[in-house]
Amino acid sequence: MAQDLITITIPAAGKPDCPDWEGGRKVTVTPRTLTLHYRPGHPDAIRAEVTGPWKPSRPGILYDRPGDMTVFYDEDAPGQWPTWIRDLAAQFRPAAT
Repeated sequence: MAQDLITITIPAAGKPDCPDWEGGRKVTVTPRTLTLHYRPGHPDAIRAEVTGPWKPSRPGILYDRPGDMTVFYDEDAPGQWPTWIRDLAAQFRPAAT
């Protein structure tokens, strides 16, 4: 049986860019929103999603896919979560129910 998740989406404009990969090429996502997923009874966020406009990490490279991209961070690799995401996840942690 799947457990319910608590999902919180907050503005993230002005936070540091997040690196990611698109088709084997390194890109940079400029945060617009941060979505945090919590499992009731679990002390930390189990997933974070940073969404915003993206650009190639190397200057002078052009891609023909405009729009937003989402970078996913999962609980199985907490060391890869940027500090600002961990800090916001702790700040917005839902009260125990």
